[in-house]
Amino acid sequence: MLGGLQSQLAQRPRLRLFLREFGLLAAAWGSLTVVVVWMVLCQEWSDMRWLSRNTNYNRQKLGNWKLNHSGYKMLDDIVLDQIPLMTERWITDAVVNSAALIAVGGGMFMARGWQARAVYLRRIAWMMATLYFLRSITISVTTLPPSVNNCKPQIAHNTSELVRIVPLMISGQLSGCTDKVFSGHTSILIISFLFWTRYARHWTFVAYSAVHTLAGIVCVLAVRLHYSVDVLLAIVLTYSAHQMYYLLLECAVRQQIVGLPRHFLHGSTMYSPGALASRRCASSEIDEIELTESEVSPTQKRGSVEQKVQAVYTLGANFDDTKSTVNASFADTHFNCCHVSADVLLTNRSPSTVLPTIVAWMDGLHLR
Repeated sequence: MLGGLQSQLAQRPRLRLFLREFGLLAAAWGSLTVVVVWMVLCQEWSDMRWLSRNTNYNRQKLGNWKLNHSGYKMLDDIVLDQIPLMTERWITDAVVNSAALIAVGGGMFMARGWQARAVYLRRIAWMMATLYFLRSITISVTTLPPSVNNCKPQIAHNTSELVRIVPLMISGQLSGCTDKVFSGHTSILIISFLFWTRYARHWTFVAYSAVHTLAGIVCVLAVRLHYSVDVLLAIVLTYSAHQMYYLLLECAVRQQIVGLPRHFLHGSTMYSPGALASRRCASSEIDEIELTESEVSPTQKRGSVEQKVQAVYTLGANFDDTKSTVNASFADTHFNCCHVSADVLLTNRSPSTVLPTIVAWMDGLHLR
């Protein structure tokens, strides 16, 4: 009986961790769902604005409209001029959807343990939610003409029609005419490729993903879903969002390993003459504290904390024994590499810790 009670007590922290991990996972995918619905509504609004300007629209009889082709023309695009038109849009949808599914499945297979899989799925959801929210803004503020002739927008004239149209647009069965800047299809392709480059265990997976991504981009342009500028912007923004996420996460990891109090990070002692004279990253400083009076090479010093950083936010992580603290007596001479001096950066203020804190919560760093 005593052994059974001890077993139940031992399982409670695991159950609590499980619930918290999947609570964050549900928050991530719930946020992505809300953002996708919002983006579709923005697409509808963009099409309505374009329709009101470029059609002979009878407002007395909703739906009775006739497109005035002389009122608009497609933008000049030197890339689209060189690519033959392909009418089979289903091929593009199949290539894009398969890239996403294979990336998700491959990452789940390569992840070691349920916690790493939950983290992987959260990262996908948060990155795509960020990109789609940004896309909802860009298609709302600027309306570009359709990239194909005879595009007929799907306009909802009442709530029931809107409820019917939104799921069809999310699934790809219907599409808008003016949701151009930037390409959501290309964002999916690029984020899938970037996840392969970060998590693949062999270069052949990266090579496959590169071919798949290139084929998908060509298909997107061939069916005239987007102008080439939409694709280019999607590549740049998706890469930037991906890199920023991991840079901010690594910044939060190093801050957590250093264990510096928040008031110190924003305090004036951080930029004391002694600290400015040191100007060394937190990773080497921590190892000097931990390995005092030991003959260790600089490479080994840097490697210790680098391994801890990798253990915190990579798949297949060992989430134990990854945190360490710095004694308060070193606070005036040791500082986090993510919070360098304003004098070093030649700015008037030090970098903010808000974004790393937000990304750390999104990634569930506090749970490991």
